[in-house]
Amino acid sequence: MDFGSFRMFRDDLGSGIYMSTGSSLMIWLLVNVFICLLDSIIISCFVTGGSGHVGGNLVRQLLNKDWRVKCLVHKDLKALSNLDIEIVKGNLSDSKFLSAKMEGCDAVFHSAAYVAVENINSPLMHEINVVGTKNICQAALAANISKLIHFSSIHAFQQIPTDEPLDEKRPLVNNKNAAPYDKTKAAAQRIIYDACDKGLDAVILHPTGIIGPFDFKPSRMGKVLLDIMQRKMLININAGFNWVDVRDVSNTAINCITAGKQGQHYILPGEWATFKEISIMISNQLHFKTNLLTLPFWSAYLALPFAFIFSKLTGGRPSFSRGSLHALAVQCQNIPGTLAKEEIGHLSRPLVETINDTITWFQKNAN
Repeated sequence: MDFGSFRMFRDDLGSGIYMSTGSSLMIWLLVNVFICLLDSIIISCFVTGGSGHVGGNLVRQLLNKDWRVKCLVHKDLKALSNLDIEIVKGNLSDSKFLSAKMEGCDAVFHSAAYVAVENINSPLMHEINVVGTKNICQAALAANISKLIHFSSIHAFQQIPTDEPLDEKRPLVNNKNAAPYDKTKAAAQRIIYDACDKGLDAVILHPTGIIGPFDFKPSRMGKVLLDIMQRKMLININAGFNWVDVRDVSNTAINCITAGKQGQHYILPGEWATFKEISIMISNQLHFKTNLLTLPFWSAYLALPFAFIFSKLTGGRPSFSRGSLHALAVQCQNIPGTLAKEEIGHLSRPLVETINDTITWFQKNAN
């Protein structure tokens, strides 16, 4: 079902009849009744990773747009509590199971992934990020899915040279010594390309660093924001990243259903900011100081052993690791995102708005 064209036809028909002065009242009424019937048709989708940060926000955006949502969930349901969706218990290991569950859906949003930069189970990461994507593609082809939106990462691209703009022409990671997550996201993208060659209409999205509300687990950056607002991170390092609001990523993903081109990948940037700048934004909202000192970036490497020991003693995730420091050290600051803005309507709100909304959400929902 080409529901993008279907909607355009409906809108053009409605506006055309409404503006026509020569139509009789009866025809006008009949056509508007017909348009109302078309409006009542609900578009359905299958979402993987719905319990994650991106998935949870995406599901909420889809529900706001009156989509019927079916979510594949492994075990964690917290992000989906009290939402009007169909829960499918399972994983990405069986393409026939996935195809059966996709049956009747118009689109698939594949956001499930194993994201980690420390204590990495490389075989499991490959199984989820690479083999899981292959199974999703096979299932989507078998179920005749009209559109698949695959969530990748800015880390799927080679970051060097860092002094040139990073756009869609940048090659994918192909270095065997690259970070495991980066390698698996690049490998998954190549699988998407293969599926497109077989007839799948798929689009690939590359968000930068994702932050925003409805961060139930929380995510790595969500934990950083919590630590800053709770004054557990009074000393930070002189580093930053390009941050994009999870809600803007979700909106752009939905735009891809009608605007995204088959086999095209799009980079979704937001705004580059240092950790100190983020801390100041949080301080301004909370009205107390959250940063006392900013150290040179290299000093973080000296603190790695202590961060590791502290995480073992507390049972929590370390605030930073060698992998996360590498991601900060080797990155492009100039990420224009022109193609996504022009073709799929990607818009990113001001970072300060994202920070304020996220802090407010954490104040109401953090345990």
